[in-house]
Amino acid sequence: MAENWADLLPELLELCSRRLLLEDWFAFRSVCSAWRAAACEERFDVPWLMLEDERSTECAEFRSLFSLRVHKVALPEVKGKMCFSSRGWIFTVHDSGIRMLNPLSRAANRYRDDIIKLPGEYKLTGRFEMNKFALSASPSSSPNYEVMVACWPYGPLGFWKPGNEEWKILTPSGPDPIDYFADVIHYQGQFVAVNSSGSILRCDPDGPDPMQVVVEMPPAFQDSMKFNVQVFLVGVAGHLWLVYRFAQPEDLWTTTRGFQVFSTNLDTGKWTKLESMGNVSLFVGFNSSFSVHVDENQHGIKPNCIYFTGFQDVGTYYMEDGRIEFDKKADITVDPPRWIDSPPLWIEPSF
Repeated sequence: MAENWADLLPELLELCSRRLLLEDWFAFRSVCSAWRAAACEERFDVPWLMLEDERSTECAEFRSLFSLRVHKVALPEVKGKMCFSSRGWIFTVHDSGIRMLNPLSRAANRYRDDIIKLPGEYKLTGRFEMNKFALSASPSSSPNYEVMVACWPYGPLGFWKPGNEEWKILTPSGPDPIDYFADVIHYQGQFVAVNSSGSILRCDPDGPDPMQVVVEMPPAFQDSMKFNVQVFLVGVAGHLWLVYRFAQPEDLWTTTRGFQVFSTNLDTGKWTKLESMGNVSLFVGFNSSFSVHVDENQHGIKPNCIYFTGFQDVGTYYMEDGRIEFDKKADITVDPPRWIDSPPLWIEPSF
């Protein structure tokens, strides 16, 4: 029998580490070199999946793509709120206000005074619902970060940065829009949005023309867009890609049946349909979409795949043959609908 905790068998220590909250796992590893070596292995350079909100507990659950383990983090601030993510931060929307926090950084540092409060949503959304959230940079690494959100259906874009007391509303010039903003990301130093028709707009909140259409979908591709229900923008190694998600014709808002990926050039307006993404994989859904270049060190991520969270499904789409692996462990609830509780979303870890 071990005379003190430091002499416990590594196998017992490893089992203990598996049962801890994530913040306690970080503390466990810092006790001594023996405990650090015995702790179950985990990595934070791969995406994590934040699972659907379980209101019965104050903890949120996160699954690591590396180990496939589910870790719990004490996050009472996200309970019962609609959540989005960008650059590792969670953006919560509720009648009580709009907040941002970094869940994995909080677990690592045990720092609770990390919540960023943003202006209320009423002026921004009115009768609309927030649909997407994008950061220009992580607030952890840059004090000059900016925030852009899209509202659905047919709502405006909203812009905010530290020091602003209100959201700045951005709407397209001309007649009332017939297309909604499907996605917005920060790409090459600027915010870029796409609407449901595939038109890409460059956003300059402080310029004379805050929203300018720079690329439109070529007519040759428009017929193939029937039954697409979501459009995503992703920056990939200096290139801008559009990702279209398609659903079953009889059930447009639920079951995913496939994806199409295009590369666009904002300068020439050229569109190219991609049959393969090479060693790149994409992460799309209720997060600000991002890409990962998969190499031998990216354990747990398969190349040439689209990892998605949909309205009521989660899975992996294989570009090579078009098959889909649905994630049965994600346990998505059909009722209540997605705008009441937070669905699963991808987290791009940042500290």
